[in-house]
This record gives sequence, C-alpha cells and structure tokens, in this order.
Amino acid sequence: MDSPSQTSTNPATSVACLNCREKHLKCDGNLEGCDRCRTLSLFCHFVPSRRGRRGQPSEFSCLDTCYAPSIEGTSFLADASLPLMASSDLTPAYMPEPPQNLPQMRIHLIKIFYEYFHPAHPILPPFDLWVMSSPPQYLVNIVEFIGLHHLSPGQTPEWSDDLWAATENAGLDLEKAQSYLLLSILFHGRKAPECAKKCIGLAIECSFRLGLHCRELSETVEIQNTARAESMRRTLWEIFTVDTLLAAVQVGGTLQFNMETPDVSLPSEDEKFLGGHPGVFFVSAKDLGHRAFSDDDRISALAYRVEATLILRRCLIACETHASEDTLEVLDSMISAWFHRWPSDHSTILQMDGKVNQVDFQSAMIMQCASIYLHFPKSFLVSFLPSTGEVFCSRPPPIASPSPNAQTHTAKIVNAAVELSKLASLSTSVTGHSPFFACTLVLSSIIQVTVLAAPIGQPFGKHYSYLALNIGVLKSMGSIWEIAASSVGTLRATTREVEAASAEAGHELIGSMFIPPILKK
Repeated sequence: MDSPSQTSTNPATSVACLNCREKHLKCDGNLEGCDRCRTLSLFCHFVPSRRGRRGQPSEFSCLDTCYAPSIEGTSFLADASLPLMASSDLTPAYMPEPPQNLPQMRIHLIKIFYEYFHPAHPILPPFDLWVMSSPPQYLVNIVEFIGLHHLSPGQTPEWSDDLWAATENAGLDLEKAQSYLLLSILFHGRKAPECAKKCIGLAIECSFRLGLHCRELSETVEIQNTARAESMRRTLWEIFTVDTLLAAVQVGGTLQFNMETPDVSLPSEDEKFLGGHPGVFFVSAKDLGHRAFSDDDRISALAYRVEATLILRRCLIACETHASEDTLEVLDSMISAWFHRWPSDHSTILQMDGKVNQVDFQSAMIMQCASIYLHFPKSFLVSFLPSTGEVFCSRPPPIASPSPNAQTHTAKIVNAAVELSKLASLSTSVTGHSPFFACTLVLSSIIQVTVLAAPIGQPFGKHYSYLALNIGVLKSMGSIWEIAASSVGTLRATTREVEAASAEAGHELIGSMFIPPILKK
C-alpha cells in the first residue's frame, strides 16, 4: 500500500517511530522513514499508538511482515546467491483490509491435522485462532493434504504439483515460510529427500528475508498481535530444528541454517497465543548458557527442544570435524546437564490421559541422537559398522579412530540406542509421531544390530527385544509415512552387512539365531 510522501520539513506528528519514541525525541512522522532515522541509517518503523485504546489488540488482526532490516553483507547465508531484501525494499507495516475472499476449508481435514500432526510441529496458532485468521488458500491446501495422510492410513495421497506452484507463486510473508517448512517435513515423510532439502532451504531464505531472526521485529509485532508474534518465533525455531534433523538423518544432509544463533526469543507455551501480556518473560538462546547458575527455570517445553537441537547441532559439527577428546567431554557434560535441568513434568512425557507429549518426546529423542553422534566415532563399534552410511534415513556418524576411552563411548551410545527404543514403548499409538522419529529408530536399530555382532559383553536378549520393538513401531508408522515403511527393508540390508562384517572380523554374529526373521529374508 502506498502512502503520500512527506518531507523532513513536515511538522512533528503525534505518531513517532520506535527509535524516536525510545529516545523521547520529536519525529516528523514520515512513514517512509523519518529524517532522523535516515540521517543515522537506522531501521525506521512505526506502530499505531495504543494511547486511548482499551484492552488488547485483536488477536485476528493481520500484520504485514514483509519487511526486515537490510541483511546485505552478512555472512550467515549458506548460499550467497540467495536474493536478499535491500533497504529500498523495506516498507512500513500496515494493517491490511480484511480479505474479501475467505479461503475454502475442509474443516474435518484441518482438525485431523491439528489432532495428529500439529502437536509434533506446533508452528501455527491454535485451531480456532488459525481458522478465524483467514490464512491464504495455498497454506490451507497444504494443511489439508497433510491431514489426508492421517485420514486414510495405508493409502498415501497422490501428490499434486499445484501445492508447490501455489506456494512458489505466493508473495513473501510468514505463511509462505510456514508452507515451505511444512512441505519439507511432508517430503521427508514421503521419502523425497531432495525435495525436503530444497524446501527447508527455501524456508530458511524466506525467514531471513522476513527478518524472523531479528529480535527487534519479534518485539515490535508483539505490541500489536501476540498470536502472530508467537507464531513467527515458533516458525523460525522450527525451521532451525528441522534443518538440524534433516542434516542428522539424511545421507548427504547438510546444515543450511548457516548463521550465528538467532537472538530472537525462544517459543512460549500455548497460553501465549491466547492472552499474552507485555510483561511476559522472554528468554533467548543466548541466555540458555546462564541458566545453570540461576534458579529461574521459566522456559517452555519448546524452548527445551530448541536447546536440545543446539546441542545436537554442535555434536554433528564436532563429529564431522573429528573434534578432540576435550571437546567431546565438554559436549558430553552438556548432554548430561540438559537431562538434569529437564523438569520432571516434562521428562514424564506420557501424560495422565495416556497421550504422549510430542514436544517433550522429541526433546528426548534429539538428545539421545546427540549422544549417539557424539560417541559413535570413538566407540568399539566402529570396526563392525558396515556401509550403512549410504542408506537413506540411517546415516551413522563418520568413522574415526577409536579413543583410549572406547569402552565408555560404546556404553553411552548403546544406552542412547536403548533409550530411543524406550521412547517407542511409551504408547502403542504412533499416529502423532513426527516422521523424524522413524529415522531415529533406524539409527537405534543399526546400533542394536551392530551390538549383536560385536563381542562387547552385552546381553543379546535385551537388544533383540528392543530391535523387535523398533521394527514393530516402524511397521505401524509405515501406514502413514513412507519413510517408515521402507525402513524395514533398510534394516534387513543392514543386518546382512553386519553379519558379513562380523564374519570378516572372525566373529560369529552373537545374536544371529535371535535376529527377527523379517530381517533375515
């Protein structure tokens, strides 16, 4: 929307930009950038005055977030060729007119999405808020398509290129970033790794251009629309989490979110969507390191998951760069400290109503994966690992030379693999699990099979039981996500390779007679 141009000679107005308001200075009110901000090369932004307004602003008022401080010249983009939003593209935020054409919604599919998929990846506002906010049709269609996967288990819905085209042709806004993010998870679940990788890259690009990583933008939007600000924060950190998980489980996966830790506040609990207030306590990722010396544990379950992701990310980097023993010890202490800080109401995971808290579930899953990636290259199991690194969705850490403490490293990765299986045993219902859990079960199963091949004194009966559990859960999840359905074949090939590796090393596969028959076909 265009606004009449104003010159710096305009008299000061009652509307002041945030910079002038903070300094208690007069502002000329030029919505295209006041004279003072232009002189000082500051990002000039206006928000409507709340003077005289009663109550909170409407939760359903839409805020155009297609603006950001210029990010040219920064070094955090993985691909320097990505188009950046230049300073000439910056526009003030306006409250657009209510949409004339409301999106068509199949409410039953949206409810299925919120029942089974949303709890594991809760980036959108709660159901009622989101439906009443009139989201764009292309995002509605993606939400409905994901719901279809849960509506008819065992029948994978046919992909339509229209979903991709509509997102690609949409204007840059928060919903476009959310669409690419949801598509990246969807493509991963449908076993389309290159598409998943491309989508998360586009989601990252959109988030940077929108400025979702900027704390100032988050706090500005918070003044006008609490629900949208929370959705923005969740979207940014979910992109960060999914990027890390894709790098961990996909062969050829890379960390595309290549920037310093964002300073934007961590996600809050769902109550923040419904009635946040200006005095709410915000914590950034940079504040997490100081919590060990504080009695304040007021961070959300989603914030704990972000912290777990940050640790997994560091473990992936340490593994790829063959970090020293000292570095491994530091990271190992961070993993242990995280579990000690994790509140008991989160670590229970299985709730009194029998449902699994999917966010807490994933936090534990991510931390166990971090332990596996950190310790595997230094363990006894290195010499028994076959060429499973080339099998999609079961990428083990790179091989390194065993350390003098190989026994300790081995014990820790075996324990982490068992803990992943224990997560699978919490509930017989698998419909709410993220497709990423299937990949971590494959990683756990590779460890279990390798333990059976290695003479390290482990009771093979226990690992057989956990291996059988993993396979059962993968088969159940396979009715929804193709990535899980194909994993049994992956494990079958892995078992044959482990048997061959064990024979070459002069060992008989210790648990061969107990390997589930489905893996020996």
